[in-house]
Amino acid sequence: MHSRTHLLIAMFFGYFYFRFFPDMLLIEKFIFSTFLITTSLLPDIDSPTSTLGRKHRVIANITTHRGIFHSIWIPLIALFFAIVYPLFKGPLMGIFIGYTAHLAADMLTVEGIKPFYPLTKEKIRGPLKTGSIVETLIGAAVVMFFLVQPI
Repeated sequence: MHSRTHLLIAMFFGYFYFRFFPDMLLIEKFIFSTFLITTSLLPDIDSPTSTLGRKHRVIANITTHRGIFHSIWIPLIALFFAIVYPLFKGPLMGIFIGYTAHLAADMLTVEGIKPFYPLTKEKIRGPLKTGSIVETLIGAAVVMFFLVQPI
């Protein structure tokens, strides 16, 4: 999926996190959102044509696309530390939700992901093609969701 779709999907899940924890301070929401947005793009750092991959070519050139960066290990580590160190729950949950949203979206594409890489190379994949009209419709649906929310 394109970076804009990853951002929208992560924001969608972040919205529900805010609904689940309505008493968060504005600064906590800002910190959470910063980590959510950043990590919703982070898995694609291994692609030289991605938004982050173009800025970090060394990483993109020494890793394979949809390899270790598209596995569940980074979000699971973030979730573990969010449980162990509640003081850092906001940023760590931002990492967990943003990264997981990215992986979930990529699982829907025909390229899929290898969630347990390098332990196994089994893929989970779906029917969507990156850049297709269906991807655009998913992004539009998320935007419409936000537009109809009461203020």
